[in-house]
Amino acid sequence: MRNIRRRAIAAAGAAAIVTMTMGAGIARADHGSNGGSHANDDAYTIGLFGDVPYGAAGKVEYPNLIADMNKSNIRFSIFDGDLKAGGDGACTDQLYTQSLASFNSLKRPVVVVPGDNDWTDCWGRYGPGTGGFDALERLDHERQVFYPTDQSLGAHTLTVQRESSEPGYEKYRENVRWMSGPVMYIGLNVQGSNDNLPHAGVDGESRPASEIARMAEEHQQREKANIHWLAESYDQARRLGLKGVLVDWQADPNFNNEQKLQPAQYDGFTEIVPELRKQVIAFPGQSALVHGDSHYFKMDKPLNYDNGQVVEKFTRVETFGAANTHWVAATIDPRDPNLFEFSPRIVAANANSR
Repeated sequence: MRNIRRRAIAAAGAAAIVTMTMGAGIARADHGSNGGSHANDDAYTIGLFGDVPYGAAGKVEYPNLIADMNKSNIRFSIFDGDLKAGGDGACTDQLYTQSLASFNSLKRPVVVVPGDNDWTDCWGRYGPGTGGFDALERLDHERQVFYPTDQSLGAHTLTVQRESSEPGYEKYRENVRWMSGPVMYIGLNVQGSNDNLPHAGVDGESRPASEIARMAEEHQQREKANIHWLAESYDQARRLGLKGVLVDWQADPNFNNEQKLQPAQYDGFTEIVPELRKQVIAFPGQSALVHGDSHYFKMDKPLNYDNGQVVEKFTRVETFGAANTHWVAATIDPRDPNLFEFSPRIVAANANSR
């Protein structure tokens, strides 16, 4: 969940186990329910969602969203973080076990990345009843619950490659990549709440200086891991001649300071965003960033070349969330020059339901 100022802005495999093949050290999700491989020029659709369920009403609506996704013909889905609203109580173990059960009720594979309400804010950013936990301990717990193996979540799973398989990055199990058709998918732990780079007095930050310093050190280490995984993954996509890359993380990175924030509210993204832009420009194919965090569905092209012209081969998509318990479908069509087509999927039972 974003801070108060940000919140003001908000207004295919079927039912058989998806088997994997490994190539160039990357997991593939290219096999259908009939046992035959999907050709690289076959179009397919995936689901994108996050920042749900929020509040009592969201908990009622969440099963409708899952049922809607289960009825669709998606190959897999990606959840871009936030298991609850910041004010929805403490980050107890039950939060993660209940969320795990919800993810595993999806018939097809779901890849999950963390959200700030899952760990960075669990110290009590949102007031009484929302704290009592160490943020880094909660992240470690989330890693144990959601990422114990090289399998995704879901009733049927897909195999992913985790950054933790590489020396020096053993704890970053949440950072993943896999391929489907001509597209590489990358999941990163990039968070709202300024990517866990706190500043005293900013966005409700009231912890002592020693704790702020400890979180800043975590941010710096994880940022290095994120940049390593992003660059390495794009390098592999280039070498394999893939047509597209889709990156998924939780944070709204405030491209071009579109939210008119103060520097201390978004300086946690001053390295990852330029690295993303660098990789996007160097990659000959299409790129997309999917994120949540601000709870406002949008699709735009916020990156520019040095000459001020738009980077035409990059698209940013923000999923629904908070009061809007819906999802986004992404169709990947290798015969389409744009490769990616995104469309909102409104869950009828959750429309105008409050």
